[in-house]
Amino acid sequence: MTVDPPAVPERRLIRHADVRSVLADPRFLVPAAPAARPGTGMAWLRGAVSRFSNGAEHGRRRARVTGMLGALDPVRLRREAFERTGAELASGARVDVMARIARRVPVGVLATRLGVPEDRREEVVAAVTAMAAAYHLPPAAGAAPAGDAAVGVLAAALGDGEEPEPGLLAAVAGALIQACDATAGLVGNTLVAVARLPAGPPSGWSADLSAGLSARWPVEALLAETLRWDPPVRLTRRVAAEDAAAGGVRVPAGAVLLLDLAAANRDPDVFPDPDRFDPGRFLPGGFDPACFEPGGGGGGHLGFGSGIRPCPGERAALALAAGVVEAVLAHRLAGPPNPHEQVPYEQVPYEPSPNLRVPARLYLEGATTTEGPR
Repeated sequence: MTVDPPAVPERRLIRHADVRSVLADPRFLVPAAPAARPGTGMAWLRGAVSRFSNGAEHGRRRARVTGMLGALDPVRLRREAFERTGAELASGARVDVMARIARRVPVGVLATRLGVPEDRREEVVAAVTAMAAAYHLPPAAGAAPAGDAAVGVLAAALGDGEEPEPGLLAAVAGALIQACDATAGLVGNTLVAVARLPAGPPSGWSADLSAGLSARWPVEALLAETLRWDPPVRLTRRVAAEDAAAGGVRVPAGAVLLLDLAAANRDPDVFPDPDRFDPGRFLPGGFDPACFEPGGGGGGHLGFGSGIRPCPGERAALALAAGVVEAVLAHRLAGPPNPHEQVPYEQVPYEPSPNLRVPARLYLEGATTTEGPR
């Protein structure tokens, strides 16, 4: 989702119904990126992916991505994410889950399933992380040499010594970038939320993640409620292609709407007691389906968007995040290993971003036995 600075004043929408209405209205478009010649790094990539395109071109590009991701087995993605996370934590030593796992595991697993050779996995993970940092920044806001070079790294890995077909490179790059920061945020925010679930004392944090996880909360419900209560992607923008209306007011052609997904996910007209983290909302019978968009992601939350162009990677992202979270739940949250950094584990720092909510550091320690993903 874009954080491009608007050229005209914005109107912010915070009600669930208003946000959903705009996302379903073809008169509202994403801020598009201009086409650039191949070989120009991030400028080319932004102009070639489905994320920053509209109309027939978006439909064609999106179909390629959905077909590519739809061919993947979510059970395999989940199990591989679980196993790789377990391997990272096997020693029981203190580990920063954000630095070592939250991006590396999901992106690495997805990359190898999309054609990246295993021996280039870590190289591509680093490249995707660099691309993700530059993905939402228009070239005019500043060149991104690291991102430009990273596009070449992914191209070399996919092409196995030959130049890959540009449409394939754009589709794979877009899928991996969308799975990078957003999935890391989903993993980190879920772990923070689980640590705040009551465990023994009537309130407060539990460093033991498994103690904070009641048997009545399956991982799927934890992820769904995190996507509602503390989504990693907070905002998205739409531009009116013609005169329209949104939120009960006229929206002239060219106006920019800032859709506040995080606020809409706490709309009390849709979610009773919206500020309470309650995974039970997403258990069968836990919510009124009449309140939600038919077929909407996760039963009504807007964590993966809605309407005309919901996130095509929802199924893969949930599988990868579920595998990581299942493996991590056997561990304990801990403070930082540096004794001079006197920050208790419950004071989680977040990366600076106007659009993303991703923990900057989150330490784990003390592995116990797990049975693996279901």
